Amino acid sequence: MKVAVCDYDEKYLSSLLSYLTCKCVNDDFSSFTKVDELISANQNKQFAYTVISEEFYDELTDAIGTNNELMLKSMGKIIYLSASIDNLIRQDNSQVIYKYGPMDGLYRILTHRNTKASTSRKYAVYSPTHHELTEMYGLSMCQMLSENKKVLLIDTMHCPIVRRLIRNEPRGGIIDVIYKLENEKREEITNLIEEYDRVDVFPLSLNPTDMASVTRDEWGKLIDYIDALDYETYVFIVDDINQGFREIIEYVDNCVLINKKGDYYKNTQEHMKDFIRKAGTDTTPVELLMTANNLNEGCYQLEELLSGNLGRYVRAQKYG
Repeated sequence: MKVAVCDYDEKYLSSLLSYLTCKCVNDDFSSFTKVDELISANQNKQFAYTVISEEFYDELTDAIGTNNELMLKSMGKIIYLSASIDNLIRQDNSQVIYKYGPMDGLYRILTHRNTKASTSRKYAVYSPTHHELTEMYGLSMCQMLSENKKVLLIDTMHCPIVRRLIRNEPRGGIIDVIYKLENEKREEITNLIEEYDRVDVFPLSLNPTDMASVTRDEWGKLIDYIDALDYETYVFIVDDINQGFREIIEYVDNCVLINKKGDYYKNTQEHMKDFIRKAGTDTTPVELLMTANNLNEGCYQLEELLSGNLGRYVRAQKYG
């Protein structure tokens, strides 16, 4: 993995590189103390991460302009070094590390990364406008993709609809998976994975508080475990989980953003697209005009959503 480290202070940079090269022995680090050197290097290199001081980044954007998508993309995921401990949260929710503090946090960020072969595809399905058909859209995607690929669905909804399609009482939930991971009982987890119409379903939330109690570190461990299962396609249906959203977004290749019609919803969509792009993940915006009210009166069946207009619409998008 190639990592760029950028700061004006040569002594600080030398000290930071000594720490990182000692800890991350398999990674390739390049250091830059001048903006023009970084610009020149990015014409020939694609970095997975760029660790950069905020002043350095400000001068860089002045030099290249904020619309230089090719340059910004070649920098990979950006981690900012802040000289102030009171300025560790950016408006765009990017990752920020205190420049003069312990570098353990930076080390964890660089070492927690996807190791899966590029042949697998990973999607997230999320609606910042809380479209009621988000979960059914994701499940329909899984059904379509499973016709040619081995698919694992990870549904983070608080009260998942897919549970009703499988059974009323699943064999176990996501909290059980965390317990088994912490107690080195990985071989038992596969017994909790269930199946619906050729789609394997990762253990779900069993009550509305389950997802809220999963910490960022636990999400990291869950994603590492999921990644090791070696499915050809992964689909995360993402709700407004308290923690772990960034970890999921950074893991997937593409986030399908389900939107409603209207300028108010469009502005929300654009804000979320910008946030996800800065996390290094592609987005596919979808303006889903249909609603659950399209069903025939008195004939509410989940299967009707999957096989009707919604299912046909998803197939028209040609994912995979």
